[in-house]
Amino acid sequence: MPDGTVELTGHHRARCATDGELRATLEEFTTWHASPDRRSDRAPECCGVRGDIGDRPLRQLGADRVILTESQQ
Repeated sequence: MPDGTVELTGHHRARCATDGELRATLEEFTTWHASPDRRSDRAPECCGVRGDIGDRPLRQLGADRVILTESQQ
């Protein structure tokens, strides 16, 4: 944060119905901008997920790095 900018990720209520990811930026502790981050929702949605898409911890599985996704049909 040497330039006074903090980048955050989190959750929001997408379309007032489902849990979705967001990205946010806080600049100089005076300006706040947040928006949905749909990039990480695409893979679960391709598998038929239409409900909440929650946490996504990154894990090491042997030599591979995998992302576990909490989601609801």
